[in-house]
Amino acid sequence: MRFDLTILGCSGAVPAYRRFPTMQLLNVQEQLFMIDCGEGAQMRFSDFSVKWGKLSHIFISHHHGDHVLGLPGLLSSMGLNHRTSPLTVFGPPKVGAFLEQACSFSEQLSFPVHFESVDPDRNALVYESRHLRVYSLPLRHSVPATGYLFQEKERPRSMRGELIEKYQIPYQAIPGIRNGDDFVSSVHGVIPNGALTIAPPAPRSFAFCSDTAYQPSLTDYIYGVDLLYHEATFLQQHEAQAKETGHSTAKDAARTALEANAGTLLLGHYSTRYPVLDRILQEAVSVFPNTILGSDGLIVPLTTRPGTG
Repeated sequence: MRFDLTILGCSGAVPAYRRFPTMQLLNVQEQLFMIDCGEGAQMRFSDFSVKWGKLSHIFISHHHGDHVLGLPGLLSSMGLNHRTSPLTVFGPPKVGAFLEQACSFSEQLSFPVHFESVDPDRNALVYESRHLRVYSLPLRHSVPATGYLFQEKERPRSMRGELIEKYQIPYQAIPGIRNGDDFVSSVHGVIPNGALTIAPPAPRSFAFCSDTAYQPSLTDYIYGVDLLYHEATFLQQHEAQAKETGHSTAKDAARTALEANAGTLLLGHYSTRYPVLDRILQEAVSVFPNTILGSDGLIVPLTTRPGTG
């Protein structure tokens, strides 16, 4: 099942050369979930050949401009392209106020837009579908902000096809067996589920943590996550400014990944004071080796780490 992340923008508060503000797309079985919506969002969809008809939900971390200013243009462009399917936007309360203004820029949108308010102080289930659960993550920033944890649901077990005929398993019994039931045969007795099925791959998970200062309590909510996106606005030499503005250093991000026992760390939200990002990556890798430097257009497939599948 497809489960991958595309970086549409990796810059901090100010866009930089080849770096748009924060925005990402999570593809779960060809359903798109957008996380933050910085300036130029509709351009990024075009740049990377993304079909916005597959976009069903947008999750916004907080109301700062570099995370929401892409909403008016994106909504307008979708309307001009005759979208009719509903769109749901999640975020702290002030995001809702901005969303109302964003919708007003288009005289008459061709599709309904719903807002779901998220309490930035709670870790709570905010969305659930057949394949996915999404939880809010309390962050520590200069304004109320929330991260998001995307958890794939466990998939049913696969039947060993050759055994269906061997044990004369009726069709109506198969769904229950795939969900863990044993099979009772009048001839062979109880046949354990493990003998009839193959276990699915372990569910995958992705945590989005931006904007936030370093906070050890975050690891309680994301422990064991497969892919952790954590902002790395500053280098450690600018730690004082990071603390003052409610942001993190690359070392902070790496410490969080290490303490959360994450599989992979993905960095982003870089300050424009760093035109070259090598030192940010080096600083993080020195603490957490399995680190990726996020960049616009990067696609990261989500995989479970060895031993969990």
